Amino acid sequence: MAGISIRAATSDDAPSLPEIESAAAKAFLSVPGLEWIAGEAPMSADSHRIYIAEGSVWVAMKDGRCIGFLTSAIFDDALHIIELSVADGYQGQGVGRRLMETAREYAAEKHRQALTLTTFRDLPFNENFYHNMGYQTLESAEIPNRLADILTAEIENGLPGNRRCAMRLTL
Repeated sequence: MAGISIRAATSDDAPSLPEIESAAAKAFLSVPGLEWIAGEAPMSADSHRIYIAEGSVWVAMKDGRCIGFLTSAIFDDALHIIELSVADGYQGQGVGRRLMETAREYAAEKHRQALTLTTFRDLPFNENFYHNMGYQTLESAEIPNRLADILTAEIENGLPGNRRCAMRLTL
């Protein structure tokens, strides 16, 4: 991971983030039943700019170009991870882990009690990746309304509900 730095995103970074998200989605080409995700439209640069203005987006840089990002937002007592993407070719090298650690440090500085996210179950680069960082998969009865609403919206947008989960890291 030599030569990779993490910094707060700026509005000038926003145009590169959808491209990185699309490149990262290629990982789904190897997942039976989820290949279609690789062709989905990413979050727009304008949407990223909203989160950037809130100060809750970080980028991973190498040789002056963005190779990964994490977009998040504060909700009540938690920092919610909206999107973590690392460009194809840089995955599996600790970039995502460093971005997640930056988000954890930010959440602690903002006196949040937890980080939350929704992700796919049983994929090494999703649920298992987060488990390895201490996140716990929430059982149905443990899922707060905010996360339940996110899961419902994801299902309404075509994601398979039986393959989705909500996770939490208590700080």
